[in-house]
Amino acid sequence: MAVRKKDGGPNVKYFEASDTVSQFDNVRVWLGKNYKKYIQAEPPTNKSLSSLVVQLLQFQEEVFGRHVSNPPLTKLPMKSFVDFKAGGALCHILAAAYKFKSDQGWRRFDFQNPSRMDRNVEMFMTIEKSLVQNNCLTRPVIYLSSEIEPKLLGKLKDIIKRHQGSVTDDKQASSHVVVPIPASLEEEEWVRPVMKRDKQMLLHWGYWPDRCDC
Repeated sequence: MAVRKKDGGPNVKYFEASDTVSQFDNVRVWLGKNYKKYIQAEPPTNKSLSSLVVQLLQFQEEVFGRHVSNPPLTKLPMKSFVDFKAGGALCHILAAAYKFKSDQGWRRFDFQNPSRMDRNVEMFMTIEKSLVQNNCLTRPVIYLSSEIEPKLLGKLKDIIKRHQGSVTDDKQASSHVVVPIPASLEEEEWVRPVMKRDKQMLLHWGYWPDRCDC
C-alpha cells in the first residue's frame, strides 16, 4: 500500500476528486446567500473553491508549518477545511478570505508573490478570528504531566502561550495532554482510519496532529 508522506501539506488528489468537489455545493450556496457582495464579481464554482482550499493549505504549511523556525501563526486544523456543512468552518474560512480579498481590492488571490506575504498572513489572522467568533475553533487547553523535567516545562509553557493556548491542572478539562517521551518507543506506527472513499483511505497517524492526516 502506498502511503503519502506525513508532511502536513494538502492532499491534492483528495480535493480534486469528484466526490469532494461535489461537497462544495453547500459551501458555494452558503457563500452566495451570505457573502454575495464579495463574490458576485466572479462567482466561484465548486472546482475553484476546491482549488482555493488547496492553495490555502499549501500556504499555511509553507509559512506556518513545522519546518518554519518562527512561524507567525499557528496552523488551522485540517478538520476545519473538510467541514463542508452550510455555515460550518470551511464556509467561514472562505467567507473571510473572499471578504479580505475584496477589502484589499485584489482581483485574485496570489500566494506565490513575496510582496503579498504580509497581507496573506494578515488574511489568515482574519480567518482565524472569524472561526473563533463563530465557534468553529477553540483554543487548546493543555495539561502538562508532573513527570516533565522543570527545564522543559518552562519551554513548553512558552510554546503554549505563543500558540494562544492555556495550561490547566485539571486533566479532565484539557484538550491535550503532554507527557514525557517514553524511554523506548515501539517501532510500529499506529494509524486509525478517518474516512474511506472507493479504494482510498484517509488515515490519522498516532502521535501526529490531524494536519498530517493523509
